[in-house]
Amino acid sequence: MVKTGELSLEELFDLAAKEECVAQMRAYDLISALPAIGEVKAERIMKSAAIAKTRRIRGLGPKQRAQLFRALVR
Repeated sequence: MVKTGELSLEELFDLAAKEECVAQMRAYDLISALPAIGEVKAERIMKSAAIAKTRRIRGLGPKQRAQLFRALVR
C-alpha cells in the first residue's frame, strides 16, 4: 500500500500505533518500499536521520520521525 501511494507516511505511523505487525516493520524496509526510493537512497536517508538499519518503526523517536518526514514528504 505504501509503494502504490495508497497509504501516506503519516497514515503508516498512525497505523503502527495500533497494529503490531506494522510496528515491527524495519524502518529501512519501509523507506526502500516507497516509490522512487531504492536501497542506496534509503541508506542515505537513514544515515542522515541517524537511524540504524535495524531500527523498527515503533522504535523511532520524535526527532527521527520528523527527519524522515522532511526527507520523504514533498
